[in-house]
Amino acid sequence: MGHQERISNKLKHFHPSPTLELKRIVQERLAAGLPVYDFGLGETKGDLAARISDAGARAFHEGRTQYADPAGLPEVREAVLQWLALEDHYGVENVVITSGAKQALFNAILAVCDPGDTVLFDAAPWVSYLPQAAAASTRAVVVSPRAGDANYLKITGDDLERALEREPGAKVFLLNSPVNPTGQVYNADEVEALLRVCVEHRVYLLLDRLYWRLMFDGVEYPAPRVDEETKPWLIQVDGLSKNFRRTGGIRIGWSVGPADVTRAMINLQSHFTSGPAVPTQQAALAGIACPYSTELRDDLQSKRDLLLREAPKLRGVKVWPTAGAFYSFWDVHALIGKRAPDGSTIKGSDDLAAYLLKKAGVVTASGAAFEQDGYLRISFSTPDDHITGGVAAAAEAFAQLA
Repeated sequence: MGHQERISNKLKHFHPSPTLELKRIVQERLAAGLPVYDFGLGETKGDLAARISDAGARAFHEGRTQYADPAGLPEVREAVLQWLALEDHYGVENVVITSGAKQALFNAILAVCDPGDTVLFDAAPWVSYLPQAAAASTRAVVVSPRAGDANYLKITGDDLERALEREPGAKVFLLNSPVNPTGQVYNADEVEALLRVCVEHRVYLLLDRLYWRLMFDGVEYPAPRVDEETKPWLIQVDGLSKNFRRTGGIRIGWSVGPADVTRAMINLQSHFTSGPAVPTQQAALAGIACPYSTELRDDLQSKRDLLLREAPKLRGVKVWPTAGAFYSFWDVHALIGKRAPDGSTIKGSDDLAAYLLKKAGVVTASGAAFEQDGYLRISFSTPDDHITGGVAAAAEAFAQLA
């Protein structure tokens, strides 16, 4: 039996998450004493809040380490509704606590899709979306904006309508806002337009709102309309990893959606993971049950502003505005096709990201990983000196392209 036959068709073409791979690259360069400006993995830095670590440690010390409800601890499910201001619309029967937001998304796709069904994604899907669709034996289709639309790759209700005309059997439209990788935010009218199309076509709107507390310039998060019309078709996913410092590895997420879909997700989870670890659920509860501090958001907005002040140094790069999350999306189309000092040609985003890493120690995520060649994603959740030093190093490397 050949090697290819030993691995399922669903998984034999899988590669490691490219964003998680960036963290390994950073660690390798640091261990080798090489310069590194870390704009790669999207994770929050700083100190874990004492109340979060203390709650997890206390659960261990008290022996709270046995099996729990596979849907999650009731008190955590209640806290999620309060955290998302959804307590007037849903009960705990609509909430599932998961081992990270990734699992919540995967649960939802598996719960509502059969093999061969279509899942639609917005124009710059996060790196794990398409592999999740493939693992669920569904077809992944990326919805692109109309040609010539300069709305920073955000798609409209009309774009989604046209996609559904081409894909009438679609079951899910997955929307990420604030958007990883672009840093854009769908405003209330844009979300409503997409939601209306989904309701009309009886397609689930799966909303990944993982960065929803990290909105800049005084803008509030444009939460979707929740009423008797939308509730059957709306599934919201969130988690602990982005809105607090140093919480990505705690691996707690959650979903809120229709009761029948939630029951299916709980049934799946009871066989899949048996539910998240109890101590980490307690840690998450300590995070979301308190009034939210805007300290992280304010710090990230300051870093965003610093990056934008440095951005004019970047020859041939158009730096997009960032409305939320902690990403800067760089349009580098003008640099594609240029020649590096060693004579090699920059053929796309992958080549440019590799060139920046080798030449300047600047770690970026290639836009090709997000189905958007010609761009680089920059995570500015990094020390200020990495921002100033990294932009200067990138500018010098870009200037050497001919």
